[in-house]
Amino acid sequence: MSAVAACRPGALVLDFDGVLCDSIDECTLVAHLAHEGLPARAFVEPGLAGVPSAVVESFRYSRPFMRHLGHFLVALVETMPPRDHFAFAACYSRIPAGRAEAFVEAATTIRAEVRRHHSAEWLAHHRVESRLAALADDAYIATARDASSVRQILRAHGVQLDDARIFHSLRDKTRALESIASQETVLPADVRLVDDSIENCLAARASGFASDWASWGYHAAGDAAIVRAHGIRALTIADLLG
Repeated sequence: MSAVAACRPGALVLDFDGVLCDSIDECTLVAHLAHEGLPARAFVEPGLAGVPSAVVESFRYSRPFMRHLGHFLVALVETMPPRDHFAFAACYSRIPAGRAEAFVEAATTIRAEVRRHHSAEWLAHHRVESRLAALADDAYIATARDASSVRQILRAHGVQLDDARIFHSLRDKTRALESIASQETVLPADVRLVDDSIENCLAARASGFASDWASWGYHAAGDAAIVRAHGIRALTIADLLG
């Protein structure tokens, strides 16, 4: 039985960045441009080559701990990369709320400008898992990313998803899962989140929803052990496709 069939008559909910789409280069560039106050054209020229190698390395190391746009700032301001989820949360908590919100606003603005003026180059920095793209037609998406970006990326890959199925700009996915359960008129246990963030998986399960860990996404070294310790199912793409 496929993963989609397994959660009917409920709903399948997919994370976007890390599960459906590998966008780490785009996220790194957007974060760098927002932090340095650079114009949208810098996304193309010099592009990733203009990002200091230490920033690129820090962002890649910290990416598994990031759950929303504000978290991108940690990779830009911390001199020592956090070693685990707890250390990352402590780093983020030290950033003044006003500074984090200003960064989120700047990153949102520069991403929109890049999409508007350099659409082809922007899309090229998103590698969608083609085997999973078709699943999105029958699924919901719960993501920290903005809805317009998600729609544009999916449409470029032939997926036309109803706006009501995209839950976007999230910092806590449990509220979205509650809304999905209500829309589908099902119990929380019949709503299944597939996410590469072990924190999102644990939060979903703690709220009564089903969750599976996407083993192909962005992961920290200790995540697999956390998954096993909590008895969460680790899915492969083949598992999800059934």
